Amino acid sequence: MITPTPTPNRGRTLARRAGKAAAMTAAALTLAVVFAGPASAQDFNPISGVKPSFEFLGPAFQNVWARVAASIWGVLLAGASVKLLVALYKMRAAKAGGYGAEMSDSMSEAKVAGVAVGALAIGGVIVGAIMFVANPG
Repeated sequence: MITPTPTPNRGRTLARRAGKAAAMTAAALTLAVVFAGPASAQDFNPISGVKPSFEFLGPAFQNVWARVAASIWGVLLAGASVKLLVALYKMRAAKAGGYGAEMSDSMSEAKVAGVAVGALAIGGVIVGAIMFVANPG
């Protein structure tokens, strides 16, 4: 008699992957905080006082490029959100109709759109953190 081998639980492997990713992120952030002290205690900085700025083109350009960047970011976030909602609706329709192949396609599309929405949403936090760390004072 042949007994089938049990398939691993998809939810369990997803939780395990998420746990590993969280542990790696926590370790990287801990190391960054621990080694930030010695790195900031350096005596000589050849580029001290140099800050990235678009002000040499005038204050009008400073306002315009910030608005353009914010507009592009907003449009991308809205587009990714719409794509996510459409993918979720397609998943619901495929599940209700019992179409396995369409369900799989819609699920992969929803995953991609969800990652895109998440990346765009966290983008402001990442840029803010980089500016906080890079801006002295």
